[in-house]
Amino acid sequence: MEFFSNKKVKIVTVTIVVAVILMIFGAAGTPILSSGVNFLTKGLFQVSASAAAEGEKNYDELKEENNQLKKEAADLRTQLIDYYDLKDENARLWKYYKIKRENPSYEIMPASVINRDSSQDFYSFSIDAGTSSGVHKDDPVITENGLVGFISSVNAVTSKVTTILSPDLQAGAVDKRTKDSGVVAGSALYADENRTTLTKIDANAKIKKDDIITTSGIGGIYPENLIVGKVSEINYDKYDATKYAVVTPYENIKKVTDVVVLTDFKNKGEIKRSSDKEDN
Repeated sequence: MEFFSNKKVKIVTVTIVVAVILMIFGAAGTPILSSGVNFLTKGLFQVSASAAAEGEKNYDELKEENNQLKKEAADLRTQLIDYYDLKDENARLWKYYKIKRENPSYEIMPASVINRDSSQDFYSFSIDAGTSSGVHKDDPVITENGLVGFISSVNAVTSKVTTILSPDLQAGAVDKRTKDSGVVAGSALYADENRTTLTKIDANAKIKKDDIITTSGIGGIYPENLIVGKVSEINYDKYDATKYAVVTPYENIKKVTDVVVLTDFKNKGEIKRSSDKEDN
């Protein structure tokens, strides 16, 4: 029914019907009537042809306009994607700015996760920054939510990050409430739950659930006051009955996408520098 609702289709249809009627009467009538019929028929067919031509012209124009609209829509989609990319980049820069503002001694290198090691049990990953960007082995890796890991290997353009879920990470740490100290080290028991542990704590330590654990800065590998996470439970080792705390990071280590490498900070490598002086 939509076909017959078109104005130009109606004109052509009416023209044909009238022409047929006139031809019927013209075949049975006088020469004068026949001449009139021929005149009218010719005129009607001219009107029909003109309407058809106009319809064809408008179709081409509409087709061109439709193509133009499609192109404009594609351009708008591209602009929208660029807008979202710019918005994400601005959000990243703002986080980095806050880290730098709160820690003026930090020299930072922003980086993105480019690969995750599916064969590794402690969720290590690779980032798109290496020695050409000032990154070196053992540099701490953080986000605005706290410590993520350290650079365990590096080449010119990429680096591997070993996370705080791994036993290979050993960081001096302290309970901010009680000042009890210990060592943060990952554990196979808790890595899949995105949790690590605070080990080597004193038997009389007053650490409790929900206490906040931060790095102590001792050793010069990690700066002081990097957030590690929140205590989720207190347990005892079944082999030697020593106390340890299970710590849940504020960052989801298994899903992190953007990080910051601390290429320099106050008191970095202080033990190494002290030992160098003693050797001299």
